[in-house]
Amino acid sequence: MGFGKNIKNLFVTRSFVRREIGNNIEYIRNDIEQKTSQVEESLTKKITKKIEVENEATKSHLDTLIRAKVLSLMELSGVHLYLQKYYGKVLGKDYKTHYVSYYYATYGYTNNLGDYIQTIATEEAIKKCVKGPVVFENVLRSALTDHQGGTCVMQGWYEHKQLTFLPGPDTRPVWVGTHFCADARVMIKSLYDSSNIRFNDIGCRDKSTLEFCRSLGARAYFSRCLTLTLPRRSSEENENAKDVYIVDCSNEIIENLPLEIKEGAKIITQRCFPFENWMDWHQLRIAAEVLLDEYRQNAKLVITTALHCAQPCIAMGIPVIFIHPEMDEADRFSAMDGIIKIYSLNDLKEDKVQFNVKAPNIEDLKAAILRNLELSLREGLSEQETSELSKVRSFIDQYSIL
Repeated sequence: MGFGKNIKNLFVTRSFVRREIGNNIEYIRNDIEQKTSQVEESLTKKITKKIEVENEATKSHLDTLIRAKVLSLMELSGVHLYLQKYYGKVLGKDYKTHYVSYYYATYGYTNNLGDYIQTIATEEAIKKCVKGPVVFENVLRSALTDHQGGTCVMQGWYEHKQLTFLPGPDTRPVWVGTHFCADARVMIKSLYDSSNIRFNDIGCRDKSTLEFCRSLGARAYFSRCLTLTLPRRSSEENENAKDVYIVDCSNEIIENLPLEIKEGAKIITQRCFPFENWMDWHQLRIAAEVLLDEYRQNAKLVITTALHCAQPCIAMGIPVIFIHPEMDEADRFSAMDGIIKIYSLNDLKEDKVQFNVKAPNIEDLKAAILRNLELSLREGLSEQETSELSKVRSFIDQYSIL
């Protein structure tokens, strides 16, 4: 069954949502009853009214690792606002427990699933680094200025000719995995020249952003990207993977691939994912989850021009061949420096691409990126932790297995 058919079947079947919620709603009810007496008795009734629980006998513990997914699914059924209200009362959007999770504006009839892959990876990284429960609030990336409260890990690509991605005064930014596009840099430079606003301790996804931030006098370092921290697939999954995926490659690239590579390959796009009128950002988020699972289960090789296809696949232990588009900013891909070779279209035409590649093992780098995030999220580091953080960042910066 192809990826597109998988997605269609998943989205049009409402029982998928009801089943996910049915397996976990009992825990949420108990959680509400135990943690606060301030929430009105009508809250549980409202939740019960909004959700059809198909199997009341099924009781499944909802741990923090799947809380974000269930809350997202519950939002499809109109319940999320009630839970937001509840968690806001209990936790008060505490910086240590309440985190921003991005969704993205839709443009025309296509959307980039790579954005949602970043959101998924960021959530997973936060849950690994934070001890205790974590609550995620979905916020439009381009409207972060209007958001109030919590912590925002600033992993992402920012953003054409507007600075509304900058966090408001009540939101704590943690700058890890940040990329400023050319237009954003012009706006930020103007802001620096005309105000007292200053950025510090910026973890840059790529070296071009790093050089820009340092040119402003900001304290910045090379953090690489949180999509490199997704878990590695099992040896069994690796053995069962049989398919070649060609992702977001132009016709010219495909024409120049060896016949034995492209014959029978799955040619897909995640950068221009078709957006139908019955879909919204929730479905795009689920589509990204399904696509990641598709790669994990089935990909024996991925050939791509898309950064957030290459990096998650590297993290999952999938062999990747990356060919950068000639029109793009090559340095934007420097998060993969020292990990895999980056080819150009000319390399492909001149038979310089090595197709018999193995998946790099970057578990040591992955651990360092996560440790950097964990220490960056803390406030008031000890002298020993500050020294460790400096060493971790140096390791990330200098990392190379080539």
